[in-house]
Amino acid sequence: MRLSKLIIRNFRNFRSVEIPLSDNVVLLGENRIGKSNLLFAIRLILDPTLPDSARQLKLSDLWDGAPPDFSEVIEVHLEIADFTSDLGLVALLTDFRTAHDPTIARLSYVFRKKADVVGIPQSSEDCEFIVFGGGDEARLVPSKVRRRIAIDVLDALRDAEGQLSSWRSSPLRHLLEEAIGGIGRADLDAVAGELDKATTTLEGFATVKALEDELRAGILHLSGKAHDIDARLRFAPSDPLRLFRSIAMFIDGGKRGIAEASLGSANVALLALKLAEFAWRRKKNERNFSLLCIEEPEAHLHPQLQRSVFKKLLSGANAAQALIVTSHSPTLAGVTPLRSIIQLRTREGSTHAFSLANLPVTPDELDDVERYLDATRAELLFARGVIFVEGDAEEALLPVFSSAIGHHLDDLGITVCNVAGTNFGPYVKLAEGLGLPYAVITDWDPLDGTKPPLGRKRTIDLWEAMLQVRGKPPLTSAQHAEWNAKAYGEFAGTAAGSGIFLNDQTFEVSVANTPSLLSPLLDILGDQSFGSIRTKRIANWRAGSATVDPSQLLAMVADIGKGRLSAKLSKKAVGLEAPKYISDAIGFVVSRVQ
Repeated sequence: MRLSKLIIRNFRNFRSVEIPLSDNVVLLGENRIGKSNLLFAIRLILDPTLPDSARQLKLSDLWDGAPPDFSEVIEVHLEIADFTSDLGLVALLTDFRTAHDPTIARLSYVFRKKADVVGIPQSSEDCEFIVFGGGDEARLVPSKVRRRIAIDVLDALRDAEGQLSSWRSSPLRHLLEEAIGGIGRADLDAVAGELDKATTTLEGFATVKALEDELRAGILHLSGKAHDIDARLRFAPSDPLRLFRSIAMFIDGGKRGIAEASLGSANVALLALKLAEFAWRRKKNERNFSLLCIEEPEAHLHPQLQRSVFKKLLSGANAAQALIVTSHSPTLAGVTPLRSIIQLRTREGSTHAFSLANLPVTPDELDDVERYLDATRAELLFARGVIFVEGDAEEALLPVFSSAIGHHLDDLGITVCNVAGTNFGPYVKLAEGLGLPYAVITDWDPLDGTKPPLGRKRTIDLWEAMLQVRGKPPLTSAQHAEWNAKAYGEFAGTAAGSGIFLNDQTFEVSVANTPSLLSPLLDILGDQSFGSIRTKRIANWRAGSATVDPSQLLAMVADIGKGRLSAKLSKKAVGLEAPKYISDAIGFVVSRVQ
């Protein structure tokens, strides 16, 4: 099975969100954006350890913008799909199938004013909660459902060492109980006898015996004879059935206890044991599905360990378990499958959720974006805005140009994304899916003869990508013909309105056609020790006795290398005016971020 959709209304940060879910989920967002609140919303339905007193919410849990009279109620709806292959789940969820789609089961939580309360509720006592299924309040969800489909939460402040060392809370407990259950009583008695011998030897040392006597006397003095606990110093309990409770996990080949492990190592051990516990519960038919929620694992794991652990945990689907991870770590986000990502953002006083579970990308596009995010550690996913560019030259110069017009991109949370080519489609879909303000800076790329410029088709394809993500109809044949007939000026003006900014040639030519940038560009070309013909040509361009020839300029740039040229130009262009289409693109994103 899998959780397929989460709907939250009027709960804490959330006015109204409807979130498609993938097999595993990674929740990204700033602090105080509502990641923990989203997890708690799921716990209201699924957590078997949550008492009814916690499900009885407070009036302050109502979204701040909701009417104070509780005319709008708090709702959480969780939809479950792909459960029909498990007969146990079918029996468990059949009564909760939805009327519109019997392959989907829906479990719901509602918190509302009691029917007999007149006026505005004065406290939570004036309200009630109900957990039901199938959209029918008469179908109450029994505790059995929460035992069979259960959620476990490892919060951000978890104490892995404490959990592993405590018999009651350790996930090792159930695994040990089953392992010891396969050992005969006679064998356990033999082990207990050996430990008794070791204990007798220990007690034979005078200093140990003196310490034991001193401690026993102190306890007896404080408690009195009637309440004496008869304390002893031993290696382990003498009762064979309790003996195994002294078994603990050690590290470094058994030389050191888990308390001596690093926080990261202890947390990895805890995760591994939790997954082993889930498998054990499934095997023992105690659960059909386990949901493990891990808050901010980056607080305990260094970047390489994050990548190693979560690349394995998040890859592939498991019909018996799933993970929900909250994070603001680009390292972790970089190894997250794209469809597992949910970005939380604040807009108009409430938190909005942008899920990539159903992003309309092809397998090749999915691979392109996931490779990019992995290589860059996914900074893009945490940006407030993004500017997509074709290559190294634009990537190097854009922050320089932006600073010159008074916009510092880092301060504004705007990232420059170099797609290393002109395949902007997958990245535009990603930005659309995340609700991220963006602009595309690209070349018109005119061709010789009667062939249409490459930038025209590129832009039209991006419009189609935008419409697809927005769920709008594609452009008609008539619209294609209309846009293919427009000249550069009119076409580029319209494209800019949708966030696509085109020059009339290429980036390097646009730099040369910007008066303030031509001089530093020629300085760089003049330092390259070209031959006499090119040196004279550069001199004529500098003197103004000849117009810069785009093909000749691009040939020189190719010999220098675009990356090398951009690095040199970025140092000389500080404070200089950018080409207009670039400054327009920067302004477009800045206005939407601010």
